[in-house]
Amino acid sequence: MKNRKKPKSSSNLQKKSSNIHQHLPESKYLPPELCTQIFVNLPAKTLLRFRCVCKSWCSIIDDPDFVNMHFQLSQFNSRNNNKLLVAFEGLERDTGHTAYMLTVCEAETLRQTDLIFKKSIRYTYQIIGSCNGLHLVERFCPPYYRKELRLWNPCIRKSLPLPVSPFGSLVGTNYLFGFASHSQDYKVVAMTFDNIEAGLTGKTYVAVYTLSDKKWTVRNDQFDITFPNNISINKPFDSLSTAVFCRGSAYWLGYFDKPRNTLTHLGSFDFDKEKTTFLELPFTWDEKGSLRFLFLLGELLAVFSISKVTSRIWVLEQDNEKEPWTLWFLGESSWDGYQVFFSCVSNKQKVIYCESDGGYFICGNKVYNIASCQVQDLNKSMSSNIRLDTYLESLVLSKGYGTQDLRSFP
Repeated sequence: MKNRKKPKSSSNLQKKSSNIHQHLPESKYLPPELCTQIFVNLPAKTLLRFRCVCKSWCSIIDDPDFVNMHFQLSQFNSRNNNKLLVAFEGLERDTGHTAYMLTVCEAETLRQTDLIFKKSIRYTYQIIGSCNGLHLVERFCPPYYRKELRLWNPCIRKSLPLPVSPFGSLVGTNYLFGFASHSQDYKVVAMTFDNIEAGLTGKTYVAVYTLSDKKWTVRNDQFDITFPNNISINKPFDSLSTAVFCRGSAYWLGYFDKPRNTLTHLGSFDFDKEKTTFLELPFTWDEKGSLRFLFLLGELLAVFSISKVTSRIWVLEQDNEKEPWTLWFLGESSWDGYQVFFSCVSNKQKVIYCESDGGYFICGNKVYNIASCQVQDLNKSMSSNIRLDTYLESLVLSKGYGTQDLRSFP
C-alpha cells in the first residue's frame, strides 16, 4: 500500500474559500467567510434550500469555486466513511414489463437509504459513465436502440437531456463521460467506427459534447487503428460501458490480441487534450484466461486480475513511462470468487472496491474479500444483476442548465 497517495485534507480545501466571497455584500449577522466555512460542510439538499434565504447566501452557494470546494470535501469524506452506491435494479413482472428501481444504498450492506423512483415500464436504464457526482444515463426502448442520454445528479435529483449525437443511433456508437480540469467543463464523448473487415486499418470517429456550450462538435482528427486478424472492429472499445474516470481521463479495457484470450490493452481518453491512447496491460503467463477489471484505488487507477488460481492488483504509475505498472497485490483466488467475477463480465457490470476489512470488491449483490478469497451475499432481496456506481454529494446542475427530474423521462 506504499504506492497509495494521500487525499487532499479538508484544511487545504478551506484555503480556496478566499476567492468565493471577494465580491459578496457584507451580512449584518455573519461575514461571508464564516458562511462559506459553514455551508461547505452541509449536505447538498440543505444548500439548495439555503439558496432561497437571501441573495448573499445564494451567491455563495452558486459560485463555481464553492461548488468545487464542496465536492472535494464530499470526496474526501467518502474515502474515510462508509461510501454509498447508486443502483439500477431490473425486476421482472408477471405482466411482461420490468420495474426499474433506482436507489441509493450503503456499500457494506446494500441497505437502501433513498428510493429515487420505481415504476413499471418497458424501458431499460443504464449508467454508462460517472464523474464528480454526475452520471451519464442511457435509456433503451424496444427494439433496443438508443432513445435518450441525460446527465444526472442523483444527490439533487436534477438531470439534463442531451441532444442527439452527430452519429445518431448508429450501431457500435459508444460513450464516455468526464471532466476537463483546464477548462473546468464536463464533456461527453461519442465514438463510432468504420464498418470494415478484421485485419485492416479502420478509422474511429469522435464527437464531443461540452456542458458549457450544450452542443456536440465532431472532431476532424479521426484516429486509425489496425485490427489484427480474428479481432472484430469493436474489441478495442469493448468495455467502454464500464469505463472509470481518473485524473482527467476516462479508462477502459479492450482486446488487441485474441490468442491470449484475455483483455490486453488499457484505452484512455484525455478530456483536456481530447486525445485517445492505448497502453499494453501487464501480463504473466499464469494469468492466461484470467478476468480483468478496472477500479479506483484511492486516487490511483488499478487493474484487478483473477484466474482460478491467483489474483493480482496492478497500479498505474503515470509518472513512470518506462515501467508504468506496479504490482500492488498478489494472492490466491477461489472458484466461487472466479464465478462471481465471470458473472460480472457476462453482464458488463462495474466492480466497486472498498478498502476496509483488508480490501474487498462488490460485484452485483455479492462481496469478494481479496485476502480470504471468500464470497458473501450482501442483500439477497436485490438482484445479482444490479448496476452499481459510486455516489458522491455534488451541486453541479443545481442552477442554470434547464434541468429536469430524472423521472420526467417521457
